Amino acid sequence: MNDRLFCNERRCGWRGMQLEVLFAENPFNADETIAGCPKCKEINSLLVSCDEPGCWNEASCGTPTATGYRHTCGKHAPEPV
Repeated sequence: MNDRLFCNERRCGWRGMQLEVLFAENPFNADETIAGCPKCKEINSLLVSCDEPGCWNEASCGTPTATGYRHTCGKHAPEPV
């Protein structure tokens, strides 16, 4: 599983790991949890990054491979098994 995320908020630029993300109860629906950027505190702004080392593009492909499932950008999409 890819735990690398980045904030898509224009002026933020945060990049990090899922364990750094802020989580709280949604004030409008107690049955839901919201996730916020630890830098700018914006919600609904976090995207999963490509799991290729050094690449922080948005993951847009999910591919099963011999070593497990990968989440990559189109540039780093592996050949499926």
